[in-house]
Amino acid sequence: HFTSTDQYRNRVIQLGEIPENVHNVGALGVENINKLNLLDKNKLESELNFKLNGRLNILVTFHPVTLEQNSSKKQILALLEAIDMLENIKVIFTKSNADTDGRIINQMIEEYVKKNKNCRCYSSLGQLKYLSAIKHCDIVIGNSSSGIIEAPSFKKPTINIGDRQENRIKADSVIDCEPRKEEIYNAIIKSQTKDFMKKLSKMNSPYGNGNSSEKI
Repeated sequence: HFTSTDQYRNRVIQLGEIPENVHNVGALGVENINKLNLLDKNKLESELNFKLNGRLNILVTFHPVTLEQNSSKKQILALLEAIDMLENIKVIFTKSNADTDGRIINQMIEEYVKKNKNCRCYSSLGQLKYLSAIKHCDIVIGNSSSGIIEAPSFKKPTINIGDRQENRIKADSVIDCEPRKEEIYNAIIKSQTKDFMKKLSKMNSPYGNGNSSEKI
């Protein structure tokens, strides 16, 4: 058994597996960061046709939620309202999947982007551009696993909204918040404080340093 954190290794052992057969090798997603030749900021801006010159550059990836009390529509609306409270920002949205709730999320994002020239949305960035966007943005917001696994390797703060990533092991760079406008806004502000940024600089990702396949 190959797990991505020590805590997950312990869980597998608790299920009755022989400890010598259970190995923490880190997350393969982290390995991609080290192996890909990520785009520099100018190249990324050229590929996206979008300048990241805000005081705060934000990457948003939000997926449908099926097991939470608040609907996907209410949650994405709360996120957009929180973004409205910020000044001098640039926002990159990546679209959700194509199921019913995903289409609702995408439609709301598209309508928001039309009204806000400081925002862009993309159906899919692909792995290279997406990881490059994490590298060059200041903060990752949403409920995607990329905010839990990949973003900490860049020492970038993640605002994790709702319960979609509940029970995932999280780095100190991840701020969990309820899907409410004020909570999301307060989490964003917290992520940019001197104390939080200082904590980020000293943080290590619980998902390893990117040598999973060698360990396997």
